[in-house]
Amino acid sequence: MFKKIRQMNTEINELIQKNITYYTLSFTTLIFAFLFFNISVISIYNIYQSNKTLNKSYTLSVYMNNNVSQNSIEKIEKNILNLDGIEQISYINKELAFKKLADQLGLSNRGIGNPLLNSFILKTEGEKNLNQAKVIIDEIDGVKEVVINQKTISTLDEKIKRNNKLLIGLLLITLLPIKIMIFNIMHSSVVSQTHDIEAKLYLGMEKREILRPYYFINNIKFISAAIIGSLTFLNLYEFIRSEIAGLNYIVPTIQAGIVVGIIIILVSLIFPFVSFNLIKVKR
Repeated sequence: MFKKIRQMNTEINELIQKNITYYTLSFTTLIFAFLFFNISVISIYNIYQSNKTLNKSYTLSVYMNNNVSQNSIEKIEKNILNLDGIEQISYINKELAFKKLADQLGLSNRGIGNPLLNSFILKTEGEKNLNQAKVIIDEIDGVKEVVINQKTISTLDEKIKRNNKLLIGLLLITLLPIKIMIFNIMHSSVVSQTHDIEAKLYLGMEKREILRPYYFINNIKFISAAIIGSLTFLNLYEFIRSEIAGLNYIVPTIQAGIVVGIIIILVSLIFPFVSFNLIKVKR
């Protein structure tokens, strides 16, 4: 066993020394391919998370009658919370709202009648739940009016549609580095040394024995490039997120690292099995 390991180690060293320039360029290409791949994946993940947040931001206002008691307001709140798709509910006291409005306008609210109503601001998941909630809440005793700002809803819909288009575009672009990586592997040293491999086959050497060092080099090169490219990306991601103002809304580096880590582990586990089909020589 140790003899075979030493023999394969010698063959690997000879292959690398013989093709050091090719392997260096090949390895560098794979690192950049994985860097680009991770940029695409995390961009897709950020857009997906953004769409989830936007989809839970459909808002309506529920205004109550002036004569509604505090107990009735609490009952109304419980009834609303029991509805499907309600993500968040906030109670707005008309007195506090009126005082805040007066302060903003620089006016004194003394002696001025308060025209505002006690109200709830609701956030629902999706426009469908928003419309369904409006129909039901309209029928609750004590509710005077339910208002949906259609302009805000239209803006929200446009953002989600735009993000979905961008999502599809990035999914297509993400295929590019995968093609680069596969192309790089298929045109590895095995292809460049096909004649040497076939000569050894004609001399009676076992195909498995001949190709073993090539499989080993390709797998190590691929997995190492995946790790280096991913770590480079995460450091770049953390730098951009922390140094550029206004990007705090994107997912934290730890969360991005978990996503990247899962992908790299899956790729590293799957690729050794796939690599057997990437190297083809004539017998």
